Amino acid sequence: MTCQSHINMTLLEIKQKLEPLALRVIEGEGMEFFELNVAGHPNDVLIQITADKPNGGINIHECAILNKSLVAAIEQEQVLPPEVFSLELSSPGLDRPLITRRDFLRFTGQEIHFWLNTAVNGKKEAEGILSDVTDTDLVIEIKKKQRIVLPLSSIIKGVLVI
Repeated sequence: MTCQSHINMTLLEIKQKLEPLALRVIEGEGMEFFELNVAGHPNDVLIQITADKPNGGINIHECAILNKSLVAAIEQEQVLPPEVFSLELSSPGLDRPLITRRDFLRFTGQEIHFWLNTAVNGKKEAEGILSDVTDTDLVIEIKKKQRIVLPLSSIIKGVLVI
């Protein structure tokens, strides 16, 4: 594949080529892949990747190492020529939305604020300590030492209470 054919790819095509590569490199480093965004135009592509450690807490040194590994893989696989892309790698941060079961597992024992698509106990929001995560539900201890069960399917998103 020549550089000219790279330039003729759309941003969507570039993203589709990068996603499996990023997933492979990130998981190969023992990290978790969260998100990939591609912006700009085919001659000047900004690649933004979000990754973290399985238990959270990726540091800047680890981000730098992972960034170098990703750049090397993109160049080796000839997804894009080096002169047409830049890569930004970041961690999701404490204020990122929690959506998937995996997200919630990471923060078991922490205080979380939830937004729900169906009311539970008459409310579409809940806040409390996430005490358990099952395949289908979250168990929350609310302030009055009560436990409520929130089906994962009813959760729009949650955020860590900081």
